[in-house]
Amino acid sequence: MSARAFCFSLILLTPAVSLAATMSYEFDIDTKTVNITGNSVTALTVGGQIPAPTIRATVGDTLRATFHNHLDVTTSVHWHGVLLPGVQDGVPYVNTQPIQPGGSHTFEFPILHAGTFWYHSHTELQIQHGVYGAIVLSPSNTEPEIPEQVVVFSDWTDEDAEAVLANLKKADDFYSFKKDAVQSWDKVIANGAASIRNRLNSSFTRMGPMDLADVGYDAFLVNGLPESQLELPNGGEEQVKLRMINGSTSSYYDVEYTGGPMLVVAADGMDVAPVRVQRLRLSTAETYDVLVPVAAGQAFELRASSIDGTGFSRLFIGEGQRVMAPDIPPPNLFLMDHMAMDMDMDMSMDMDMSPDMQMPNSMPMPRQQEEPSSEPSLNAEHRATDMSMPMPPEVIEHMTDYQHLMARDTTVLPANQPWRDVHLRLSGNMERYVWSFDGKSAREEAQIFIRAGENVRFHLSNDTMMHHPLHLHGHFFRVVNQHGARSPLKHTVNIPPMGHVMIEFDASEDEDWLFHCHNQYHMKTGMARVVSYEESSLFTPDIGRLMQPANRWFRIDEFHLMSQFMDYEFTLSDERHSFDFELDADLVDTYEVHLLYNYHFTRFVSGFAGMETREHHHEGSHDIAIAGMNITLPFLIDSEWRVDDHGDFRLQLQSEMQLTKYIGFDWRWNDDNERRYGINFRLSNRFAITVHSDTEYGGGVGLQFFF
Repeated sequence: MSARAFCFSLILLTPAVSLAATMSYEFDIDTKTVNITGNSVTALTVGGQIPAPTIRATVGDTLRATFHNHLDVTTSVHWHGVLLPGVQDGVPYVNTQPIQPGGSHTFEFPILHAGTFWYHSHTELQIQHGVYGAIVLSPSNTEPEIPEQVVVFSDWTDEDAEAVLANLKKADDFYSFKKDAVQSWDKVIANGAASIRNRLNSSFTRMGPMDLADVGYDAFLVNGLPESQLELPNGGEEQVKLRMINGSTSSYYDVEYTGGPMLVVAADGMDVAPVRVQRLRLSTAETYDVLVPVAAGQAFELRASSIDGTGFSRLFIGEGQRVMAPDIPPPNLFLMDHMAMDMDMDMSMDMDMSPDMQMPNSMPMPRQQEEPSSEPSLNAEHRATDMSMPMPPEVIEHMTDYQHLMARDTTVLPANQPWRDVHLRLSGNMERYVWSFDGKSAREEAQIFIRAGENVRFHLSNDTMMHHPLHLHGHFFRVVNQHGARSPLKHTVNIPPMGHVMIEFDASEDEDWLFHCHNQYHMKTGMARVVSYEESSLFTPDIGRLMQPANRWFRIDEFHLMSQFMDYEFTLSDERHSFDFELDADLVDTYEVHLLYNYHFTRFVSGFAGMETREHHHEGSHDIAIAGMNITLPFLIDSEWRVDDHGDFRLQLQSEMQLTKYIGFDWRWNDDNERRYGINFRLSNRFAITVHSDTEYGGGVGLQFFF
């Protein structure tokens, strides 16, 4: 029985409290001028607003939603976390056709389960511009015992989202200057011996300075504004349920409420045993239901602080005197040991495993003693207000992972099904801004194959220094933790830097379902797969090509204009290939031109071949063919090992160091005794004043800029 069929059977067995209805919605997707930061920019809206209108339905209803596309590009709508037929999932080409400019599309499917979910575009980077909204699926048409409010968090930039992605491709720390998060050596030294040791250790292992967020955002929003107010309908409530949704493009939040601890009662729409939390981490694309106390005459602040410390949004709940949330100090990345960041839910925990599953040391894991159910326990009735379970006396100060989450019922998978283990490494190259699984982008390896009737276990190991929120369409999975048979069900799971998480699900669907990082910039640069059922997959190479982002190739232009010479570098690259052009000239009679093709084998190794043309006033001109390897050495030194068509070998080394936020030092040396040294004073992300000395062209002062 599939998860959808299981939910439908529960509907049939549950006494009806009202007749099933068809809930119909109709929205326009269009552009609109908005002013959030003081600058007027063009945004995308659903129903004329950001976030989109909340869609509500009841278990047993049929949801019918029609979207009219008034854009001049295609768009789409994905129902995040909702179990539905694959053709209704909304991923362009994988299982639903995109909505063409001037066209319309109607989605229609039965509501099988209750919970807090959301909908958003799955086309390019349209989430960033405003195409996202909440979904509330209720167990019945009766009024909830506790008042409810929808809270949608999001991030905002006045820049075009495609320009943001292009900037991330230009430099791995492009937005660090804007965020005042440049990890320069003066700050390393100021943080003491542990900081210096961390930087040296990470540099030796060829890991650059870490950051917790890629983009420098202009604002963080709650219900579409940096600051919002919720007025309760009646003055006498003692508590309210908040349906919190992280509808961001790439941001994580630490959420805190000043009225007292939050009582977590559901995660990703699934009920959990109540947990009292002072501060709660919301990863991108997750939802949490929490109960919070309210009081007459006071307005308590719900603050969502970006985990990189660059800003927050605030929501005041109630009317009266404002009770403000504390400021959260920015994280001190200098004191974080890159080799000890495994904030994981690893196999060290007591977990429910299949009988043949073993630990790496070949010691079998003990079986849980609870009676397994035949299906995951998907809630037919949302019991967030069921206070019959004992309330936890302790308050968790800061919940950043899933170890405290426990399902209300057993979630053990069917015992009579075979197991399939899928091992995935989350990989990436921050310097080139390429993200992948097992070192391969979605363009290079599109599918993961499974078979219906299997229990599937994904072993997810994060080899990068970034958080990755992974989302599986069309399924709920168990996030295996120390609660064993009652490990929680989710549809989105965060994999922390250098962390390990294991998820399990019943392969009870068919055809094809997307699995991807929900950081949209990571997904669009390669961290995605299609989970395909071998027997029924409709996925083809043509679909694989159609599903890829429109912009495959990115360019980087860097120009030095010095008093004694100029240096222009141009690169055109995708995930694996790059074409490089470099021109050095003294503006009189000496120049050197390189034209190269690079193939990037791994993050640290690439091979190249091409031509070099040189004209020198006392050497004459010559053209040679060259080939070789680029290898990143310990301490992030870039080395070039090349040979030319005359059989001459050359080794070149180069590197750069950020001494302060504004001052950087770079150098280049090769065994032809050519040397270049420079000091750069950074004015912005794109411009710097530079002083350079070069054995070929002499010394001078000038400008350096990206464009």
